[in-house]
Amino acid sequence: MRERVAMAYQYRLEKVGKVFGRRQIALARIDFVVQRGEKVALIGPSGAGKTSLFRILNCTLRPSSGKLWINGDEIESLHGRRLREVRRKIGTIYQQHNLVPRLKVIHNVLSGRLGRWSAFRSLASLMRPLEVELAWSALKQVGIEEKIFTRTDELSGGQQQRVAIARVLVQDPEVILADEPVSSVDPSLAASIVNLLIDIGRDTHKTLLMNLHSVDLALAYFPRVIGIKNGVALFDLSPDKIDDRLLEDLYSGHLPPSDQEKVAHAESNALAYP
Repeated sequence: MRERVAMAYQYRLEKVGKVFGRRQIALARIDFVVQRGEKVALIGPSGAGKTSLFRILNCTLRPSSGKLWINGDEIESLHGRRLREVRRKIGTIYQQHNLVPRLKVIHNVLSGRLGRWSAFRSLASLMRPLEVELAWSALKQVGIEEKIFTRTDELSGGQQQRVAIARVLVQDPEVILADEPVSSVDPSLAASIVNLLIDIGRDTHKTLLMNLHSVDLALAYFPRVIGIKNGVALFDLSPDKIDDRLLEDLYSGHLPPSDQEKVAHAESNALAYP
């Protein structure tokens, strides 16, 4: 019976809350289910609780209240080796790339294998990279395979983000959590990175959840969008059902600028200050 339940969903959250200290409420009450292979965007103002939610979903935080199931396992009951096995199946792409700038790209990519390697194997790979073909294949998927032996600090911001994505690919998780993966890149590159992650999720049948500041990208690329505000999910809808009234409520009447507005603002600044 448990296997049939596990196949039905990837995540199930019931009244999940998170409180830091005595009064800092990051999440109040979150209820939703994510099916295996789904592509879901989370949007909302800064401080809404989206990053705390992702840290709960990748099991680096535990809920203060409520219940979380991953593949049919209630997380509260998992410890030690079993918890590590669950974490290994979840790959996270962070807003800050968390790369080691002085290392070559291949070393940063292969750090995604550390959860599967022994300490000796990990140290040996720093001297002479192991599984080079795996790293090259992951970099090819993100379009920068020619950078495999380049120092990471010589790459552009967009290329470094692709290295972070390749690192998750060699981890080969069931779930990819992307926490504001395009906030540090130019708007013209943001759409290509979001589209890349959507394509990877579709081609490899992985579940993808993405935190986004850009409402435009969320509505354009994701079949399901969850709006988070003050630690609560205000809506959980398909893009065609999300109107200006819902977005104004989510952002308290102060909508984030669209990508087109960002580009126009950057261009006007360039003209004013050549």
